[in-house]
Amino acid sequence: MKKLLLAAVIAAATSVSAQAADMATPYKSVPMAQTAYDWTGFYIGGNAGGGIANSEHLDPDCFDCVNTKFQEAFGMVGIGAGYNYQFGHTVLGIEGDYNWANVDKTKAFALGSGTTGTTQFRMSEFATLRARGGLALDRTLIYATAGVAFGHIQNTTTLPGGFFQASEDKWKTGLAVGGGVEFALAQNWTLKGEYLLMQFQNSEAPLLRVSNPLAPSCLSVSCRMNYSESVQTARIGLNYRFGY
Repeated sequence: MKKLLLAAVIAAATSVSAQAADMATPYKSVPMAQTAYDWTGFYIGGNAGGGIANSEHLDPDCFDCVNTKFQEAFGMVGIGAGYNYQFGHTVLGIEGDYNWANVDKTKAFALGSGTTGTTQFRMSEFATLRARGGLALDRTLIYATAGVAFGHIQNTTTLPGGFFQASEDKWKTGLAVGGGVEFALAQNWTLKGEYLLMQFQNSEAPLLRVSNPLAPSCLSVSCRMNYSESVQTARIGLNYRFGY
C-alpha cells in the first residue's frame, strides 16, 4: 500500500512539473521589431506630369507698343538622379533632373493702325539642379527643395508687314523652388509627388530689319523686345535606390 501511495505521489509531482515547464514557455520567441526605413543612398528614376508656362513679350520702347502675355498648359516627362543622407529624422540631399516639354504657343497682336503681327513662345526642354531637405517619418519623407533651373527657350516676334523681327533661341538660367512628399513602396522603390516653380531671367532681343539684317535696327530708333518666363510643374516620380 505504501508503495502504491509513493508511486502516485511521484506521478503527480512529475505531472505538475511538466505543466509548470509548459507554462513557463507558452509561446515561441517574439520576432525582432523591424528597423525604421533609412533614406540614405543614391537613386535614379523617372517622372511625368504637366504644368503651366507663363511668358510676357514686351516692347519697352513702344516702337509698336507690343505687350503680349502667354499662359500655356503642357505635358512633360523626365529623368533624374540624386543622393540622400539621413541623420535622426532629418534628410538632406541633392537632385538633378532633365525633362522634355511641349510648350508651343503663337499669338497675334493688333495695333491701332489696323495691322497685325505675331509673337511665338516655345520651350522644348528644361533641367534643374537642386538641394533637398526634409523630415522623415519612417517610410514617408516630406521635403522642400531649391536650386538652379535651365530652360531651352525660343521667342520670335514679327511686327506688322514682316519688316522687323526679334528672336532668340537659347538656354536661360533661373531659380527653382518647390516641395513634395515621397513614400517608400519597398526597400528599393519610392514614389513621390512634387510641385516646382521656375523663374527664368529676363532677356532682350533687338528688332532688326528682316529685308536687310545689316541695316540699323528700326531705322536708327532704339527698339527691342523684352522676354520673361516662369513655369510651374506638378509631377509624379518613381525612383530606385541603390544598396539598401
